[in-house]
Amino acid sequence: MLAATVVATLVVTLVGAFLGAFPGAFDPSTVAAQDRSFSIDALDTDAELRADGSMLVTERVTYTYDGGPFNFGIRSFERNRADISQFAAADGDGPLEVIAPEDSVSGEWEWALRRPTSDTTETYTLTYFVSPQVQVGRDVSVIDWQFVGTEHPGIGQVSIRLRFPLAVVPAIPETPDDDVNVLRAWAHGPSNGTVRLAPSEVVARVRDVPAGEFVEIVALAPASTFNTKGTEDLLPGVLAAERRYQDDVEQRAADRRSGWLISAMVAAMGAVGAGALWLVGGREGRSTEVQGEYWREPLDDPPAVALTNLRRGSVDAGPTIAGTLVDLAQRGYLRITGEREERFGPDKVVHRYTWLGKPFGADVLAYEKDLLELVFRGTTETTSEELQDWAKANQTTAKKKLDEVTGGVKAEFRRRGYGEQSNGRLVASLVVVCAVVGVVTVVATLVTGYGFGWWGVAIAAALFGIGTKLLSNRNQASVEAAAKAEGLKKFLKDFSQLEDAPVGHLILWERYLVYAVALGVSAELVRGLAARLPSLLADPAFGAWYTPAPGMHGRFDGFDRIESSGSSFVSASTPSSSGSGGGFSGGGGGGGGGGGFGAR
Repeated sequence: MLAATVVATLVVTLVGAFLGAFPGAFDPSTVAAQDRSFSIDALDTDAELRADGSMLVTERVTYTYDGGPFNFGIRSFERNRADISQFAAADGDGPLEVIAPEDSVSGEWEWALRRPTSDTTETYTLTYFVSPQVQVGRDVSVIDWQFVGTEHPGIGQVSIRLRFPLAVVPAIPETPDDDVNVLRAWAHGPSNGTVRLAPSEVVARVRDVPAGEFVEIVALAPASTFNTKGTEDLLPGVLAAERRYQDDVEQRAADRRSGWLISAMVAAMGAVGAGALWLVGGREGRSTEVQGEYWREPLDDPPAVALTNLRRGSVDAGPTIAGTLVDLAQRGYLRITGEREERFGPDKVVHRYTWLGKPFGADVLAYEKDLLELVFRGTTETTSEELQDWAKANQTTAKKKLDEVTGGVKAEFRRRGYGEQSNGRLVASLVVVCAVVGVVTVVATLVTGYGFGWWGVAIAAALFGIGTKLLSNRNQASVEAAAKAEGLKKFLKDFSQLEDAPVGHLILWERYLVYAVALGVSAELVRGLAARLPSLLADPAFGAWYTPAPGMHGRFDGFDRIESSGSSFVSASTPSSSGSGGGFSGGGGGGGGGGGFGAR
């Protein structure tokens, strides 16, 4: 057991690459700007105190270079720069040329690398002499030194060995506070470091030093260790300061636990509260008209409106276009003819749309007229491929007209009384829950220094967004219509497997074909008809508004390609976008030295 906690302060400054056009720069960002960087993997320091209080320091620092080339290493000192002398550097092959601060580009100590260096790992040995830094009192002597400064992006491993000139016995836990004849030490810096006392020696080690963290050592030895004399007692003041630092560490640890615990608990309680509100009254009602899995009747709504209701008011433009065109064809306003283009691999099937000139009746909705104007654009014939090519060449116009169509579908959706509704009291309760989460997490962070902080407000906002969505449900009219659409979709997909699949009349199955395109199950329906009702497919009166491509095997082979043609048009109408493209105690920080390591 050791009597005191040892204090060590690590600070390594990673300084960036230097450009010849910017003399005097000492900035890590310039390294990144040149697509080159370096890291400090390890720092091993031996510091030998002399009887006059001066110190000989030997540092073995390991660089890993990413990119390059690099030509110079840099050692900076934040404090006591004028007290550093006799600086020398070497690599594995021997001594290197040193450039003094007054002659260097960086204004710090530099050493010339043996050769331009890129994409490798190198270890350098640095030695320098520090003029007397020990404060000698009447009772004890004190050394307070930062061996590395705070300006660094992190260091993999640091080891510091501080040796005294005379034999000094380490303190033990039972050593009284007024004993001035023992060695005491503390280390300040990251909390995962360790300190060990040995006769006349302090050893501090720490791994994975975070960016911006310093490490320093404060050590006490008998006043007689050095050959100077002091006039005041230093031991009581140092002991009191280190105990304050330790108390601060313990308090910060307690604050850290409290801050994060409160933040996590409040956020969790907020989520539970939002879930409870949903359970109480946020669940959507059930359909009273659709009792089983299937709905076997044509829908009252046009295909585009039925699909929008399934998507809770959101228009899926691709199926909307395809389903509406088939619907208008079945109602006698246009004819759809398949055309096959031979090519290497599977042949390509496109569809030709022919305007039949039938006057608009009261059954034609505003968005259907807009779609016909978009498709034909003053002509009487076009193909799906020609429409797609036009959209690519006129994206702004195509997107505007497409938005008019989808806007019309939404208007018709609302006109039919569909939409969502919220329980005002539940939403008000959700506001209270989210406000509590945001306020409490911020206050907890301000008080303890730890926690979610303003992220708590973001969490509260997310809870509110998700919660209002969960508490906003389709009205009963929408529920009934959506249940019918979902049931019909399942029936059209599965009917060939049902024992009681109805035969029905031609018009009924034509309406089924229309909805199958909008609901994305036309291929399944055509296969089912071929298996269960082949005579229906063979009837020339069935689907006379559709003509397959020459050479197709069945009457409706290639019919399902209409589904994808709508989505292709939407993609062609949408302008593409592109983006362009990161145990030590607390306290301390007042020691001499500091600085760090760079390269250029």
